[in-house]
Amino acid sequence: MAYLFLIPSAIAGIMIACTDIRTRRVPRMVVAAGSAAQLACIVAWCIWSGSWAPLAWSMGFALACTLVQLALALVRPGALGFGDVTCTLLMGLAVGCLGVEAVAVWWLFMGLFGLAMLGIQRGRGGDSIPFAPAIVAAAFTAAALNAL
Repeated sequence: MAYLFLIPSAIAGIMIACTDIRTRRVPRMVVAAGSAAQLACIVAWCIWSGSWAPLAWSMGFALACTLVQLALALVRPGALGFGDVTCTLLMGLAVGCLGVEAVAVWWLFMGLFGLAMLGIQRGRGGDSIPFAPAIVAAAFTAAALNAL
């Protein structure tokens, strides 16, 4: 039942991934609205469960992951865009409330999906990919594996 509280990030993530594939842009309004809705759902979850730990985990892990992505984007300009960083914030809010194991699995799959997408793109003659779909797919995978 707790996974129903992740629906805002799922909906916004799908919208972001589709837009990034089509236009190579991450709509910041979707990220902002999705983040606000996700935070509201996490607060509702905390009130319902009587424990505020998921909110602290969510905000802490989301901020930490976003700062890591920002550092990666600044180290090699052009490799990651600011839209990928903001997408990490949104998905980090969802995955972060599931705990440190889910965040570790998310980062593992984010790297694996990104490498797979890059390999496919290089096979087609390209050298860059929209990374938001990898971020979103990895978040879905981490949440699904955490449910098992």
